[in-house]
Order: sequence, then structure tokens, then C-alpha cells
Amino acid sequence: MLLAFDLDRTLVTDAFELPSGIERSIRAARERGHLVTVLTGRPLAAARPYLDQLTVLGPFSVNHGGHVMGEDGRELRRRRIPAADVDGLLGGYLGDGGIEFSCIVDDVLWVRDPDDGRWDWAHTRSRRVDRFRTGMALDADKLVFHSPERSVEVDAAVAERHPDMLRYLWGDGFLEILPAKADKGSALQLIAETLGVPRSEVVAFGDGLNDFTMVSWAGHGVAVGPQAPAQLLAAAAEHVGSPEEGGVAAWLEANVLL
Repeated sequence: MLLAFDLDRTLVTDAFELPSGIERSIRAARERGHLVTVLTGRPLAAARPYLDQLTVLGPFSVNHGGHVMGEDGRELRRRRIPAADVDGLLGGYLGDGGIEFSCIVDDVLWVRDPDDGRWDWAHTRSRRVDRFRTGMALDADKLVFHSPERSVEVDAAVAERHPDMLRYLWGDGFLEILPAKADKGSALQLIAETLGVPRSEVVAFGDGLNDFTMVSWAGHGVAVGPQAPAQLLAAAAEHVGSPEEGGVAAWLEANVLL
């Protein structure tokens, strides 16, 4: 069996901690011969502490499904937003103090204002934050906008100009823009095929809309936590508690570690 996990609010708490009970249950599942992978919206540097804690060497996916890496460190897939589209999407907001953005390339955040407090958050720790300018020829892993009042407006504008791009608008006003076909579902399919695991033997766990395609693709999908949206709940076969409640650990104990 291949067990595929999202990180935040699936394995990792709101306090950015991986509960020991969840870690133990995943390690026990691996000792029973099951395979473990992670698919997360975090870039590699922000995901690395949890990948190391769980000893997930690969394949796994970061930047949602945009960057899939194999166990040997080679890239199995890399999707990026072309530099011309990056400049077109961000250039009009360079002088707009009402909205902040970042252009994420590898583990660097190129932002409108490096001193803006919106980038003093956990995902930016130990990462370079620098000022974005058009003409830098940056192919982006993803773009992130933030404005509680105007992210919906930006979302609509991107949808009109680039209907093929993936967009995830979160309740805290963060809007993530990704290349076409950088979803977790297609990444999970690639990971399963690389490992030689049939779809029927894949179980996927997630809590958000960005997990919908992987939960839908998996042979068995598990929605996690109280904030799981209706679309994800409809796609999942089961619904378990949050990381704080040990939801994933309880499922593994009942279905894998008998």
C-alpha cells in the first residue's frame, strides 16, 4: 500500500508541529512494508524538516504537484510559470501598496516589499527574501498574493487572463497561482507509477481544496480535520480528525496496524 499525505493540517498542527503519535504510526506502517510519500504546497526548504523527520526520501512532491522528486534526488517533474507570464501578472502590482506578492523560485521569495510583515511567517524561515523587479527572467514555481480585501479581485483577473493556471484562494487572504497541470492528483499518479503501485492500493490524506485531485485519484481518499471543504468531503471515502486530535494516527492504527 502507498500512503500519501499532505502536511499542513493533515499531519502538521496549526502550531507547525508533527505530533509524536502521528510520526510513530507512520513509521510503524513503513515497518509493516507500506510505502509513504508526501505531497505538500510548501516549497522544498519549508517541507524538508518534516520530510527528514518522517524519513521520506522520495519520491515526493512540493509546490503542490509542480515539483516531484525521486529518491535519488533527481527531478521526476518540474512545472513552472514562464518568466513572461510572471512579469505580466506581477508588474501591474509593483506600485500598489494595497497588495503584497511573492514570486517563489526554488527557495527564494522575490517580493514586492521585502520589509512587509506579511513575509515574517513560518514558511519563510531560513529562506532568502528579496525585491522583485520585472525583467529578471524568473520562471516561477508559484506566485502568492496577499490582501484580505483584494485577493478575490486578483483571483478573478488571473482566471480571465490565464484560465489554465491553478489557483488556490485561502480564507486568510493568501492566493496561490501555479502552472497548469501542477496539481497533486497528477503528481500522485506519477509517484505511484514510479513505485509500481496500482491506483487501487493508494490511500491519500488531505484537508484542503488543493488536496481534492489527489484524494479523488487515490483508490481510497481520507479527508482530515474540521476545515475540510465540502468538495473534498464529497470525494473522500472517510473523514478523520485534525492532527491535534490524532486523526491520521487513529486511521492507521485501525486500518493498517492491526
